[in-house]
Amino acid sequence: MGTFYISRKGIRMALCLALGVISLIFTGCQDLGFVDPTTTTLNDPIIDYVEINDVPYGKGPLQKFDITLPLSLEKNPAEVVILVHGGGWTTGDKFYLASTVGLLKKAKKNLAIVNVNYRIATDSGNLISLQREDISAAVDYLVENAGKYNIKDKGYMIAGVSAGGHIALTHAYGDNKNQIIQTVVAVAAPTELCMKELVDKSLQPNVQYLIGAKYEGPLDAFIQASPFYLASFRSPRTILLYGADDNLVSNQHGVLLYKKLKALRVPSSYILYPGEEHNISAEKITRNIFAAFQNQPAS
Repeated sequence: MGTFYISRKGIRMALCLALGVISLIFTGCQDLGFVDPTTTTLNDPIIDYVEINDVPYGKGPLQKFDITLPLSLEKNPAEVVILVHGGGWTTGDKFYLASTVGLLKKAKKNLAIVNVNYRIATDSGNLISLQREDISAAVDYLVENAGKYNIKDKGYMIAGVSAGGHIALTHAYGDNKNQIIQTVVAVAAPTELCMKELVDKSLQPNVQYLIGAKYEGPLDAFIQASPFYLASFRSPRTILLYGADDNLVSNQHGVLLYKKLKALRVPSSYILYPGEEHNISAEKITRNIFAAFQNQPAS
């Protein structure tokens, strides 16, 4: 079969047409629905936490995560949140989210906190495939070892910041075949990589390195790496958080994805924080993680 070429003009036209047929009212906060709050173990009383650092989920030096495990008085399996750091896909480390981990622990909930590292360089020219493999491998490891850690084996949340938000969305929408991920929280995440004009100039080289393709050529690889195009009616419920003063990732990435999710009837929420820049506060991230677990509106 020959290569199917999609022009940049064609992408713009398709995007405009898709948005033009959406008649839903755009709001800043939605009821995420469908999660039964009586099934959560989040509010079980806990004694303390056990921290295990650099757990290998693969053979590579970066294929490791830190896991913070609650000791439940009632011994019920803990809920699970997987954190994915940012860094423009090519840099960064799990310690970037240390403050978020600290606030999650401070709440003393029956919540296992999994802070993941993933590969940030490649010789293959397709970094995004390696990063998606890493997140899938980490999720598989958690499911297989759920009994060992006394955690749930499904109903997970994945939360990512910036490039980590993009990776979290691509996993939740594209690699979540067994529906293990029930909720995704994406913070300041790029969602549409095809439109060069929508990607900040400082990020364009990173995006091309991530995908292993140039904007001057076919856009198929950019489509396959864009959460906007990966989203379907099967996508898990989604919370999108953006800063109104973010000069790196335009909140239009969130607006576009949110409108598509609403058209697909995927439970979702979009929040734009006035005065917040790219690095949205750990307090706001933490608050929305807990709200989603307890079936409350995002805030």
